[in-house]
Amino acid sequence: MKENQINILIKAWEMYQNLAKGLGESSWKIKTIGIGFWSAIVAYSYKENDNNIYFLSILIVILFFFIESGMRRLQYKYIEKSIEIEKSINDYLVEEDEIRLPSKGITTNVEVPDCKDFFNLFRLKRWIFWFPYLVLLLSSILLCYINFI
Repeated sequence: MKENQINILIKAWEMYQNLAKGLGESSWKIKTIGIGFWSAIVAYSYKENDNNIYFLSILIVILFFFIESGMRRLQYKYIEKSIEIEKSINDYLVEEDEIRLPSKGITTNVEVPDCKDFFNLFRLKRWIFWFPYLVLLLSSILLCYINFI
């Protein structure tokens, strides 16, 4: 019986790992598209010397930030599920009498991300997520301010 359970757990762990990896790759693609789009808007605004388009670049940064943050929150939910599975697999490896299965079972459904999950994205150790958006936002504001002068 334990052998069947561990095979199911390993398949579930692989599935969660693949989902998290796919969401991570999608997040990077979103960031890349957002930065490219922001660059094009800023270049066009500079060429046309139109300050209103700089405001559009600020909206673009915020929009892509929220899109990527949604992807990241889902990725972290799948990472949490993967960690639960790893604990179960570790129980098997250390030959526990009973394997602790995840409390909510094995499913691809995740809890709806909440505000706490959103604000966890701003922790210092996740700077690689939010810092590029901060730089783009501050750059847009600075360019807008310089163009007004």
